[in-house]
Amino acid sequence: MKIFNSKDFESVLRSAIEFLDEKNIKNAKFSAEILLSHILKIKKSDLFLNFNKNFLNEDLKKYWKLIQRRSKKEPIDYIIGRIDFYGCEIIVDKNVLIPRVETEILVDLICKKLENEVLDGKTLIDVCTGSGAIAIALKKRFPKLKVFAVDISKKAIKIAKKNAHLNEVNIIFKIGDLLDPLEDIRADVIISNPPYVSEIEFKSLDDDVKKFEPKKALIAKDSGLEFYKKIEKQIFKYTKPKAKLFFEIGFSQKKDVLKIFSDKKYVLKQVIKDFSKKDRFFFVEIE
Repeated sequence: MKIFNSKDFESVLRSAIEFLDEKNIKNAKFSAEILLSHILKIKKSDLFLNFNKNFLNEDLKKYWKLIQRRSKKEPIDYIIGRIDFYGCEIIVDKNVLIPRVETEILVDLICKKLENEVLDGKTLIDVCTGSGAIAIALKKRFPKLKVFAVDISKKAIKIAKKNAHLNEVNIIFKIGDLLDPLEDIRADVIISNPPYVSEIEFKSLDDDVKKFEPKKALIAKDSGLEFYKKIEKQIFKYTKPKAKLFFEIGFSQKKDVLKIFSDKKYVLKQVIKDFSKKDRFFFVEIE
């Protein structure tokens, strides 16, 4: 590995890319550039303007450590520790899933559904909140909403609270199983991006996900349908009439989810595709 043989950015970057390529890291160039821009505290697009400059010894060592972590397939977002999500800065670590682009699409779709409604005094619950990304993005967009966020993981809630503080939003966090800790609260909007990967599907995921992201936040029993069924059984106890429900789902789960929410009280059902034309979002209202 030649990373220490030179200190100029261009040579170091070239060596880092070669090293990551040798370790079979996908998009090695992107990884090396993102981590370099992180160390230098500049935009990735500005890297080429600095190629003739030299590293400080300490920064060079820091960069090498990050490259080593990435060579073991640790996700870039965990290495950096933060991610931009729908205009919010979100802290992430091994205790929470890394928010995906699909979940940003979900938030955008929800925003379009709610933007013309009177939200004063209305309540939103985010179930399986994880890092708090969905709840925070929606509270920031609709500050008049009273927002609750629930997760069974104490460590996830700790991260979510940090994220709420970082983004200067007031969210009420609860630790517990799905809607259980909310007692007699009734919502106008319930959102959930629950675990929905089946145990069989989990085996086929990339190592970046399998080895580093929390399994508890990914895997669901009953072919990935476990949490949709559990939430559905609780829904009427925790919702007001005309409540709106929004879920992220697995691309092959459309028929099963529609069947789970087959009660006549569920109206205006809608399954929406993601950018890859896969069924990914389920919206439904209560009569």
